[in-house]
Amino acid sequence: MADTSNKGREQQMGADNTKEFLDDAVTFTTAADKKVSVTVTYAQSQDNMVSKRNKQLILSGPESMVMTHRLRAMHDGILVGINTVLTDDPRLNVRLPTTATADAGKVQNPQPIVLDSHLQMPTTARMITTNSSSSSSSSSSSSSSSSSGGGRLPWVFTDANNHPEDKRKLLESLGVQVIAVPRSQVHPQGLCLHSVVAELHARGIRRLMVEGGATVIRSFLLSRIPENLVVTTAPIVVGKEKGVSVPPVNDPSLGYSLALAKHQQLGNDVVMAAKLVYK
Repeated sequence: MADTSNKGREQQMGADNTKEFLDDAVTFTTAADKKVSVTVTYAQSQDNMVSKRNKQLILSGPESMVMTHRLRAMHDGILVGINTVLTDDPRLNVRLPTTATADAGKVQNPQPIVLDSHLQMPTTARMITTNSSSSSSSSSSSSSSSSSGGGRLPWVFTDANNHPEDKRKLLESLGVQVIAVPRSQVHPQGLCLHSVVAELHARGIRRLMVEGGATVIRSFLLSRIPENLVVTTAPIVVGKEKGVSVPPVNDPSLGYSLALAKHQQLGNDVVMAAKLVYK
């Protein structure tokens, strides 16, 4: 049987070490009402793998997992691609209360957001079946308790010119907001991220956290939109034949440099947080 008290101590240690680090390392645009401040964050192996092929890969240890949930509590919305939903079935809420001394003792669950060009979103996804419909209508809804496991129903972005209308109606009947945007002119297989961010701004999102997967992470980094990068590196090697990789954070092909980089050891993991400066 798992030692839950030991796990709780690890999470509390992560929370204690995390708050000061994140408050110092992750900052947002001063004119936040005029744009969406975007943070890209992910966990990777030592060989830059963020997932296995069509299989969930848990990389973060207990302490850095707490950091991820505190980071979620600092943002209005969390965005993933449909492949992450199909592989991991995430809830995209804040469930670890030790992170969330958001400073009045309550946690504001962020808005789950999914990029899904062809509306593959399962109606059985946990962010639909377990999240509260009462908190899905706007990003300014009242807080949900992190201990309840509740959250908001997702907003799903899809291709304006090529999505199944019957699936859209089905998702909307469940309370899911489906938002149509143009395809990307740069990455034809994806959606236009500038249009996605503009729609999010119109709906009240000011701080957006992008969690994955690999294609979404790379697309956002190439879009020149994000301003914060937070990367957790776990002390394991996955292997190219098994994993899905992202470019190294200092890859010159991404067109940015890192500024004000800070590092924090959390358990066995090392977390790097930096500002992105575009060339």
